[in-house]
Amino acid sequence: MVSRTRFYFAVALTFIGLSFSAAQAQEYISENLFYMLGDPQSYNEFVEHADQISIICPAVYHIDGMGVITGFVDPRVLRLAKEKGVKVMPLVATFNQKDEHELFGNPTAREEAIRLMIFYAEKFDYYGWQFDIENMNLRDRDGYTSFYTQAADSLHKYGLKISMAIVKSDQPAPESGNPAFARYLYENDFGAFDIPAIASASDFISFMTYDEHTSLTPPGPVAGMPWFKRMLNYLLKIGIPANKISLGIPDYSGYWFPTWEPKGGARSTHIEISYRGARDLLDEFGVKERWMESQQVNYAYWEEGGVFNWLFMEDTKSFAPKFDVAKKHNLLGISVWVLGDEDPGIWNVLQKEAKTARIK
Repeated sequence: MVSRTRFYFAVALTFIGLSFSAAQAQEYISENLFYMLGDPQSYNEFVEHADQISIICPAVYHIDGMGVITGFVDPRVLRLAKEKGVKVMPLVATFNQKDEHELFGNPTAREEAIRLMIFYAEKFDYYGWQFDIENMNLRDRDGYTSFYTQAADSLHKYGLKISMAIVKSDQPAPESGNPAFARYLYENDFGAFDIPAIASASDFISFMTYDEHTSLTPPGPVAGMPWFKRMLNYLLKIGIPANKISLGIPDYSGYWFPTWEPKGGARSTHIEISYRGARDLLDEFGVKERWMESQQVNYAYWEEGGVFNWLFMEDTKSFAPKFDVAKKHNLLGISVWVLGDEDPGIWNVLQKEAKTARIK
């Protein structure tokens, strides 16, 4: 009788412990923003996983030097988002330095851009807008901050939200190594963003903690864990509130291989590929990925035609520790690029580790 009582008591304690652990796992409420493209794969994944998405961010709008905004959100996305309680916050983007310089310095163009954002938002019931201004020259730093603050003031008057996808940075100065390369990146990339001023005007910021390695660098992780953590620590160090940070997480892989082009000649190149594409490459060349513990990523390489091809993967195993960083710091949530490229297993991570925020 005593042993049976002890047995039931032990079972009860185990059940309570499991319940408590499950409750702990659900304490974090994550605002999950997913970017999407105008392709069938992105749309199909949205249909499948809308319940785990707080904000859908279609990357479909472009802004030019005259402030003219053009683009088109799939009406099916709008209907499904409304049905599921998902907020729609389109991305408005430009990577053209000439257009950026003209826009920021032209009061008429700035006013036209803001007018169009308000018009489209009211017409299609958008939650607001996210800016994705990249390849920006250092000379336009103040002009962009001024324009963004002006846009924030105007959008807020109409009850609209504003956010900014901010390019990677872990210090307010060029890197000390590789001076020429570091100067180029600073003058044409992260040096042009006044992060504290932008964050202050924003409802939140999506911090692009990717790409650590690109076509301009040797092969390496899309977002290795030491680098990934440094990016976030920099934001927190300069005083950006955790509840304003949506931590960027890549779900695509990086593939480096040799190529030849009429203009560039023979050279190494890099492309972004989906998880499915990465698995196809591994199958095609008969190789198996290896875990790089120091970087918390899987990678592979193989010889073809006398040279190595390199693959650095983002999958469920690398996604989980990145999401855990957001959870441990109790950040607003995550911003994932891009819907349709992901390892399907990441949805299990999100379901297990947090509740998906529903924005009223």
